[in-house]
Amino acid sequence: MDFMNELLNCLNRIDYDAFDEDYLDECLDSRDCDPFDTEWCRVDEEIKALKNAQSYTHKNKEEQDKIREKAFMIIEENIEGELSDYVSDDFGLIYDSIVLNYKDEWLNKLIAAYKNKKIPTGEL
Repeated sequence: MDFMNELLNCLNRIDYDAFDEDYLDECLDSRDCDPFDTEWCRVDEEIKALKNAQSYTHKNKEEQDKIREKAFMIIEENIEGELSDYVSDDFGLIYDSIVLNYKDEWLNKLIAAYKNKKIPTGEL
């Protein structure tokens, strides 16, 4: 999927030198709080409701797993820790939205953050 590869390339070009321990803690905290957490969970639930055997196949799940693993590894290679899981989840959400043709303003902002070589946090 070209779009997902483009996003993975953006993720790979983030300046991880700025990610000291304090910045990482702040980043994780802002993702666990409103409005980010509430919006992420809302989009996730709406996408889950769209999934069925006709709209989301085993092949889709395999592709999603590969994309999530690539995103996870990019973060792990640059900074270890919990952020790898969060970013992997984001990439799974983005992939699913494409497969299911799900559109959402907040999700567009999440994607835009990655396109701008930033890890999305807080209010987007």
